[in-house]
Amino acid sequence: RDRSGRIKAFVGGQVKKPEHGKDLVLTIDLVRQAALEDELRRGVRESKAAWGTAVAMDPETGAVLAMANVPTYNPNRPGTATDASRRNRAITDRFEPGSTFKLVGATAAVDQGTVAMSDSVDTGNGWAVFHGHTMKDGAAYGTISFAQVLSKSSNVGMAKTVKQHVEPGTFYQYARNMGFSTPTWIDLPGEQEGVLKMPDEWSQTTLTSMSIGYEVSITPLQLVTAYSALANGGELMKPYVVAEKRGVRGHTLWRNEPETIRRVMAAETAETLRPAFEQAVETGTATEAQIEGLRVAGKTGTALQVADGHYTKKQARASFVGFFPADDPEVTLLVIVGAPKTSIYGGAVAAPIFRRVARRWAGTFPSVVDRMTAEAST
Repeated sequence: RDRSGRIKAFVGGQVKKPEHGKDLVLTIDLVRQAALEDELRRGVRESKAAWGTAVAMDPETGAVLAMANVPTYNPNRPGTATDASRRNRAITDRFEPGSTFKLVGATAAVDQGTVAMSDSVDTGNGWAVFHGHTMKDGAAYGTISFAQVLSKSSNVGMAKTVKQHVEPGTFYQYARNMGFSTPTWIDLPGEQEGVLKMPDEWSQTTLTSMSIGYEVSITPLQLVTAYSALANGGELMKPYVVAEKRGVRGHTLWRNEPETIRRVMAAETAETLRPAFEQAVETGTATEAQIEGLRVAGKTGTALQVADGHYTKKQARASFVGFFPADDPEVTLLVIVGAPKTSIYGGAVAAPIFRRVARRWAGTFPSVVDRMTAEAST
């Protein structure tokens, strides 16, 4: 190359022939990806939200089945899009999760044997004061079972249970074991770790706040990975998007194998907890996620965002994370909608997106089709 940038042959120079590139085979299916993008775009539009993100995973292997963001951009013309549009929010954005984080306190209490699902919890008139800070429920539930604390998403019930039955160090350890505050090490760039304060940094209200998903910062991918552990019987799997590497002639050079990071709960604990999350869809806060002929389990979340030193509904994040079929999960799917204007609640905004995606995806899983067919014929 000369000083003008022109490339010329150099007599006697070394000739290096080009090599054919290798192929990557992804875990992402084009049909499912298109359906997820379509329904997420529709949900963000209908709720008049600022943005949305969704990620689906095979809970048994950790393979990412689809991942979508709205707004998005054309990779062929990245310069025409804003920085926000080019961000993969599923792995780069950190947020306070709200009620979806109640999985941590529930797992710690049940796994340690300090709480049973049938135990009674007095939630009073729908509010309680913890160290001078008032916590509220969506309604006055009175005395309910711990299973109903989850299905009805009682903030008061969860905070009281964790405060009385889970030590701060134990809660922290379960949250960390579930992957919060550490990278998932997915094979994609830009992943954030999240923020999980150590117990010696906690204030008097941290434990009760964390029990309902505040004073902690996580990524969407961390959350869907944790719920995949609940779905598969207690094992935290490493997420990945590259399934195989193939040579020029199509032969497989390398194949990704599922990797278990650690066991985060006993299999019996996962089996005990799952019916409560299924009840959340059947009769609780996530009835909009119901699918005829298909058992679904999941949890809604509504998290306010801090603006000018105060939590505000204007920038709320509505979410729903669930898996199906509930008794033998094939898919774990998380949907988060940012700053919706029609409603701030995950059950009203995110759950319908989950339902529509699951309906369109059901036909791509033969075992799910067989279940739905059998259910319809009975």
